[in-house]
Amino acid sequence: MSFKKIALILPFLISNPISAQYYESGFSEIVVSEESAPKNEASDFNLKSVEKGKNIYLPDILKNEPEVDIRRRTVVSDNADMLSIRGLSSNRLLLNLNGRSLNAAGVVGGYYIDWSTLPLDNIEKIQLIKGGSDVKYGNNALGGVVNIKTRRPSDKMRSGIFANYAAAEDVSYIQNYRLYNSWKKGIFGYSLSGSYSKADEFFWNNDYEAKNFGGSFVFDMPYEGNMELGAQYTKTTRGFIRNNRKSADPSSPLFYQKYDEDYPLAFGETIAPGTGNQNIFQPGPGAFWDKEKTYLDFAYKQPFGSIFSEIKIYKNIENRFEKNYSSPLIKTGYQEGLLVLNRKVESDRSWGASLGISGEKGKNSWETGAEYKYLGFGDINVYYYDQTYNNGASYTGGPASQEGKVLAYYAKNRFAISEKLSVSAGIRYDDYRVNPLNGSTVKVLKDSVLSPSLGLSFKASEKDILSFNAYIKSRTPGMPEVYWWSSGITLGANDLKSERNQAIEFSASHKFSKDDYLTLSAYNYNIDDYIMFRMDINSGSGRAVYNVDNVRIYGASADYRGKAFEKLGYYANVSFQKSKKGHDDYDNGVLKELDYMPKLKSNLGAEYELTENSLIDGSWKFIDNQKAVYSYKTGTYKYKAVTLSSYSIFSLEYKLKYNKNLEFSAYCENIFNESYSEKYGYPMTGRTAGVTAKVLF
Repeated sequence: MSFKKIALILPFLISNPISAQYYESGFSEIVVSEESAPKNEASDFNLKSVEKGKNIYLPDILKNEPEVDIRRRTVVSDNADMLSIRGLSSNRLLLNLNGRSLNAAGVVGGYYIDWSTLPLDNIEKIQLIKGGSDVKYGNNALGGVVNIKTRRPSDKMRSGIFANYAAAEDVSYIQNYRLYNSWKKGIFGYSLSGSYSKADEFFWNNDYEAKNFGGSFVFDMPYEGNMELGAQYTKTTRGFIRNNRKSADPSSPLFYQKYDEDYPLAFGETIAPGTGNQNIFQPGPGAFWDKEKTYLDFAYKQPFGSIFSEIKIYKNIENRFEKNYSSPLIKTGYQEGLLVLNRKVESDRSWGASLGISGEKGKNSWETGAEYKYLGFGDINVYYYDQTYNNGASYTGGPASQEGKVLAYYAKNRFAISEKLSVSAGIRYDDYRVNPLNGSTVKVLKDSVLSPSLGLSFKASEKDILSFNAYIKSRTPGMPEVYWWSSGITLGANDLKSERNQAIEFSASHKFSKDDYLTLSAYNYNIDDYIMFRMDINSGSGRAVYNVDNVRIYGASADYRGKAFEKLGYYANVSFQKSKKGHDDYDNGVLKELDYMPKLKSNLGAEYELTENSLIDGSWKFIDNQKAVYSYKTGTYKYKAVTLSSYSIFSLEYKLKYNKNLEFSAYCENIFNESYSEKYGYPMTGRTAGVTAKVLF
C-alpha cells in the first residue's frame, strides 16, 4: 500500500479527539532480572520478564523470541554473524547500549556485532524493535534494533554474586561468574559490575576465556539535570577453530574423515582476511587472539519546562592481538607449532555524538534529533610473518585504508486523534561518505538517503490493540562492504547502491485476562538493491560486493503468554518466514532465497511453582529445515545447496530459593541429546548439564 493511499484512508478513521493509548508494532521490552520470576509477569502487551540465570550473552536471552533466529557455530565464544531478526542479520541490525551504537566499524574481519564483548553483567532491560519503522535509529537498522539499558543505582544498595558451572559430552567445563554492586547516595550514584567466563574446547583448538569490567557514575545536576559517565572493558581470548575434515569436497570420502579423532567432524575458520595469502590465515595448533574492547560514554540530560534534552558522546576502542602457528597439514615440510604470524589489528576506532530533544503538549508528543558517527579503524601492525610458509607471498599490514562519516537528522511525532486512535509519522535523513586514507585505492562512496515512516495504533477495546506501520527504510553500505567493493572482484567498476526496504507491518494484541496475552504480527519487506557480500568467487581475491536487484521477505508470528492457578506461568510462540532473491550475478543459480531462514520456528515453555521456595522450568524449541549455499575450493570454487535438518530441543531446570538472599538451580539442556547444527558444518554440543548459585543482598 502506498503512502498516498494511506493518506486518503486516514480521514475516515478520525473520531473525537481525546487522549489515546499508543502501541508500537514489533516492539517488546524484556526485563532482565537477577531473581527468578514467571516469564509472563507483565503489566502490558509489550513487557516480558526473563531471568539472567545461566545465560551469558544477549543471544541467550533472545533465542526464544518469535521472528528471531540464532545460528551459532559454538555454544560460547562464537564471533561470527549469529543473530537475525525477520531474516536480516547483524550488518542490518543496530545494537545500542544506553542509546549509543556498539556496531564495530573495522574492515578486517567485518564483525558487525561481536556479542562476546557484551555480557549480561549489568543489563536490566532489553528493548527489541523488529523492523525499521522507528526513524530515531540509524540507517543500518534495516532489520531492527536491540536497545540495552543498564541498571540505574537507587537509594538502596544492591549487590549480587552469581556462579555457573556446566559440562557436556566432550566439553569438560563451561564456567561463568559475575558480580555487581550499585548505590545512590545524595547527588551521586554508581553501578559496578564484572564477570569471568571460561570454556573448554569442543571444536579443535577452540578454548575460550573472557573478562569484563564495567561501571557507570551518575551525578544529579542543577535544575533537575543529570550527568552520567560510563566505561566498560572486555578482554576475550579464544582459539581459532581448526578444520577437522581431510577434504572440503562433499563428494569425496575424505570429507567424512577426521584429522584428529578427539574432536568433532567440523569445518574450521580463517583468520581475517583469510583470502589471498591462504596458508598464513588457516589456523594451526594453538592459533588464538586476545581481543580487547573498551567503551567510553558521556551523557547529559536536562529538562526545560515540558521539553527534555539529552546529549551523548561515545568512543569505541578495539584491538586484536593474533598469533598463528604452523601445521604440516597446511604446509608440507613444516613441523607443528612454529610461529608464522604475529600481528595487532586496531579493528575499531569509531566515535559519535547525538542530540535529542522531545516534548509533549496535549494530545501531541514529539521528538527530534541529530547524530554524527565517525566510522574508523586503526593500523595493522605485523610483528612477524613467515613468507616461506605462504609460498613467498608477502604480507606487511599497514595503516588504516578508509574512514566513514555519517551525519543524520530525524523528526517524529505521535498524535492522539481520539481515545482509540493514534497516528505517528517520522522522517530521517542520512548523509554518508567513505573516504580513502593513507594513499589507499579505496574509492570514495557517498550517498544521501531519506527514510519516511507512518504508523497507526487503534485501541479497539480495553482488551484489543491493533497497529500498522508503512515505511521506507534505507541502508547505506557498511565499511567492509565499501572496502571489498573497491578491492574485490568488481574493483568499484559497478555502482554500489544503498538498499531501500519498502515495508508493511501489522500487529494485533488481545488480552484474555489480567495475565494472558496474545500478539499476532505479519510483515512484508521488499528490498531493492540488496547488498551481497561474497567471499568465494573464482577470481582474484575471491571477494565481491554488489547489489542484487531485489529481495523479498515476508512472514507472520503468534506469541502467547499466560498464567494459571497463580503457580503456573507459560508461553508459546510460532513464526513463519519466507524469502525470495532476485537476480544474482555470482550465485550460479544454486539458491533462490536467503541463507539460513527456517520456514517455521516454535517455542513452548512453562514455569511451575512447586513450593513457596522452589519451582521447575521447562522449554521446547523446534526449528524447521534450513537451506544454505556451501562453497568450497578444489582448484576453483564450487557451490552446493545444502539443507540443515529440522530439530527439537527439550530443556529442564529446577530452582530452589534457600532464603531471601541465596538461590540454587540445576539444569539440563537438550535432554534427549539431539544431534543438530545451527550452521552448516558445525555440530552443536549434545546434552549439557549444569548448576548455578547466586547470592543477592
